[in-house]
Amino acid sequence: MSLLGRIEEQSRKAESRCDFDPRRLQEEFRFRSRPQGSRQETEDRRRFLRETVGGDADAFLERILNGNELQSSNYFSRGARAARAVARIQMVDPVENIRGWGTGFLIAPEVLITNHHVLARPEAAAASQAHFLYEKDDADRDIGPEVFQFDVQRLFYTSPELDFTVVALKELSGQPQRFGYLPLLSNLGKALEGEWLTILQHPGGQRKQVAARENRLLKRTDTLLWYSTDTLGGSSGSPVTNNDWFVVALHHAGIPVRRDGKIQALDGADWDGNDESQIHWEANEGIRASVIANELKRSRPNHPLLVPMYAATPESARVGGEAGGRTNASRTGLYSVGPTLTTKPMNLKTLTLPLQVEAEVQPDGRIAILRASLSSTASVRAGESALVAEAGDAPGEDFEEATFESPFDPDYSQRPGFQPDFLGQKHVVHLPTLGAMAAHAVPLLHPSANGDKNELKYHNFSVVMHAERRFALYSAANVSMGQRYAMKRPPDVWRTDPRIDAKYQIGNFYYRNNQFDRGHLTRREDLEFGKTPKEALSSAGDTCHWCNCTPMHKKFNQNKETWQGLERHVLEEAIIQDHLNAQVITGPVLEEDDPVYEKTPNIPYPVRFWKIVAGLKSDGTLFSVAFILDQRDAISRFGLDEVAVPIGAFKTFQTKVAEVERLTGLTFTCQSGKVHALRECDPLNGGLPESVRRRVRRRVSPNESAELFGDASPRDYLPITTPAAVYLG
Repeated sequence: MSLLGRIEEQSRKAESRCDFDPRRLQEEFRFRSRPQGSRQETEDRRRFLRETVGGDADAFLERILNGNELQSSNYFSRGARAARAVARIQMVDPVENIRGWGTGFLIAPEVLITNHHVLARPEAAAASQAHFLYEKDDADRDIGPEVFQFDVQRLFYTSPELDFTVVALKELSGQPQRFGYLPLLSNLGKALEGEWLTILQHPGGQRKQVAARENRLLKRTDTLLWYSTDTLGGSSGSPVTNNDWFVVALHHAGIPVRRDGKIQALDGADWDGNDESQIHWEANEGIRASVIANELKRSRPNHPLLVPMYAATPESARVGGEAGGRTNASRTGLYSVGPTLTTKPMNLKTLTLPLQVEAEVQPDGRIAILRASLSSTASVRAGESALVAEAGDAPGEDFEEATFESPFDPDYSQRPGFQPDFLGQKHVVHLPTLGAMAAHAVPLLHPSANGDKNELKYHNFSVVMHAERRFALYSAANVSMGQRYAMKRPPDVWRTDPRIDAKYQIGNFYYRNNQFDRGHLTRREDLEFGKTPKEALSSAGDTCHWCNCTPMHKKFNQNKETWQGLERHVLEEAIIQDHLNAQVITGPVLEEDDPVYEKTPNIPYPVRFWKIVAGLKSDGTLFSVAFILDQRDAISRFGLDEVAVPIGAFKTFQTKVAEVERLTGLTFTCQSGKVHALRECDPLNGGLPESVRRRVRRRVSPNESAELFGDASPRDYLPITTPAAVYLG
């Protein structure tokens, strides 16, 4: 069907549903600037405002009812964040001919919504594309697009009656999560008749545009909203938002101005049927967001990709808030990079020189430094590097979370991964040998030229995934205590790795509304190092991939004194002071009888975790120590919905490297002249001194022994209550 034919068909249907005179209502609102609504509608509006802006709700409502159109200056910056979730849709037929354009937007991190008449069938969606950031930058230069395919196998749902389609995105050139999302809320009260609306769109397939004024909510029904648009033609599938950037409707049709039965263009002539953006619309029609949200909850109530939208609230979904907000804002706002500064070795014992850097990455990749400041709050060891810059405002001792993201490069080929010779050519620690576990390792979609089939290489660490369990077999990292910089920590932005099939990766749906943390295997703190601040932030930010994540009880994951403090303690106590490097290999113990979380019954979660730390002792020889953390007892006693869990309920043990090999099926080797077992460098390998044995016997009862150790001997498990209890030989 031609564009003219499609517009004629859609507009005739819209005209048949319109039982009012749009031009008369527009004239009324021009002379009566105040929005209006029934008592119930006004109360719904007040309730919605209370859930979003709290105690300021009545003041906001008074401004709305009085027609006060003044907006806070952050209206523009928040709108720019909201706009990032909007994409142009290139409609392609099965033989790859472009058949038209539409607009869509993300309603969850990996789910896009558009009209049914844009993507009506799975095969049509599978052949089409979503183009993000197809727009102009602040200098009016063309940028984008970033292109994504649709993954109809993961999610495709369409409603011809409500004219909407939701479909999952497949990663191509980047991660859809970083664009944020605009969740659809089932709550009523997002707008009153007469309030101003905004439409973010790609009219006629053009670069992203905004119809920001002369858009008013004219009339509503139980299913539809009618609104005016005097300047630009709407694009099918665009989000219609209120002044607070909440989606109130999915645009899908309109009524054009007609003369003698012919559609009119903006210039007053008959429309030529070529450019949809030139149509003179007198009213547009959208499907109410609440209606679509309720239909999705009814038809796909437990779909994991839609869980983030279902979990959104008016407070969390507000751009700049917590879910569609703080997370959303961080994904669409500032990024963290290193400034153009030089590093200089400081031949000092101690130097107080932390640096705080804030910068913004423009859509075209240019970096704008917002602020760099120094204070006197952190130490730099001898031999480390320090940054020198002009002093500014001191950030204070307790750095709050930064408002920008870590820099991210979507080109994974530039990541070197785990370096076996990180401790030096004389002491090489190899990646674990998979052995029988190789049959369970997730294959790369495109094996590398050097023969890597399973290794996911990141900055300073590598991961191999378990196919059936969808968690890592291990995460192996190079860790350095040198070349660190005192900077705010950017928010964690979790990403799916495009190098393996997404079905092997468990995303954010698993961690909502329970006591599970998104637990790093390789810790972000361990990888905050590099030759420049940008390298350090890129290295740390890479740890926020779902492949490096396992569900850990919040109290366990936040235990800074034992589990999270082991690496630092071993580094400080056991290795020579001018060689601040170590290698840390971590993973879950994946057992057949692992429990399942009731809300995700098909995905067992691990209850034990292991960690091996390798480094150089003061005499220059290689050593390795192994640890097990067990959260079974805490979860069985307190559950996943209980907050008040004592830290002591999570048991940490030092064990033998050989015991980790028994539990995991992995083999750990190193090379000091010749290849040999890493267990030979373990201080527990030769047995424990009698004083340590007495401590084990005193602290572990027979019942605990059977529960915690199974077939292993409790002699192989040394309870650790503080890092100082670690036995280093």
